[in-house]
Amino acid sequence: MLRKTLLLLLFFSMTIIAAGCWDVQEIARRGISCAVFFDIGSTNRVKLGVSVPVPGTQIPPVQGTTQQFEKRHFIISGEGKSALEAWTQIQSNSASDIFFGQVRSIILSEKAARGNINDFLDFIGRFPIVPPNTNILITKSDPEKLLDIKNEANYIPGNYIDFYFQVPGKRTLALPLDLWRVNSILDKKWQDPYLPIIEQSQGSYRIAGTALFSGSRMVGELNMDEAQTLALIRGADVGYLTVPLSKGELVAFQKIKSQTKIEPTVSRTNSITFNIKVKIAGGVVESRPRREISLEEKKRIEKEAEKLTKRKIADLLAKLQNLNTDPVGFGGKLRIKYPKQWEAMDWHQVYPAARLNVETKFSIKSTGLFR
Repeated sequence: MLRKTLLLLLFFSMTIIAAGCWDVQEIARRGISCAVFFDIGSTNRVKLGVSVPVPGTQIPPVQGTTQQFEKRHFIISGEGKSALEAWTQIQSNSASDIFFGQVRSIILSEKAARGNINDFLDFIGRFPIVPPNTNILITKSDPEKLLDIKNEANYIPGNYIDFYFQVPGKRTLALPLDLWRVNSILDKKWQDPYLPIIEQSQGSYRIAGTALFSGSRMVGELNMDEAQTLALIRGADVGYLTVPLSKGELVAFQKIKSQTKIEPTVSRTNSITFNIKVKIAGGVVESRPRREISLEEKKRIEKEAEKLTKRKIADLLAKLQNLNTDPVGFGGKLRIKYPKQWEAMDWHQVYPAARLNVETKFSIKSTGLFR
């Protein structure tokens, strides 16, 4: 019995030792990337870059204190015939090994996005430590110059962009899509990706619209107003909305919430119709001078808001069909209800001709006061 016990202890001891990881590297030897960008040069060479924090600046700056560093990050970039060749050049330009475990943003230039984003996502996906919830964005300018600026809060770029998406008021203006969701959409082919467009503004960054894709290629973009309408269709949990009334008045709403029900039908002649019902609710923002809203006036505002949002939604859907992009996910709804018909069709051939019927219902949950 004692012999068996000793053998078991020896076995478990060897197991613990054998399972140990000996691939240890000092933190000083690592360059910690917070953001990655992809671009296409003038000679169609792939440009790849990483934003790396200055050593010792990982802790966010303290408000009200003098900053120790003028800028808390720097850029390392490389170019080549492929992403792999550009990455090899980055490695040769750095004395440290680049660590991707804290990447918060992947920036694609518009030129790169109008090619095939699958190539870039496949490359970055080969680094298994890249967080799957990393934000992917599009820029119409030089991504290296964009990431190289010192943002208003002096945060490292990846963290600053990630914080931007967490602000409640931005949820109907900036529609984020992270790495694993983009890959999932491209794999399933039930809808198309949509990515925020980021740009430099007043020495920092801002979201300036939404890039639209048909499959893995960018085909168009939405301005801020259209992006807000897309957010309403997809379902918003919080946001703002301004409605111009027929009498020249403006009513601003806060805490906007929306729910959308999409019901597809396929006729005997295989024509496809989607009935889209959007319910929107919000509270009127208080302003000066104060004036109470009567019940009759409340109903009038709701009716005018319904007409406006219906027109905006219908115009946006017509634009999406014209570009043959499906960021709403109509294809997924059709696939669930009509799986046999779905298997026999090419969605991007059928989608532009589908009929889209829109209904809206607008409810004021709190009248508040308005100007």
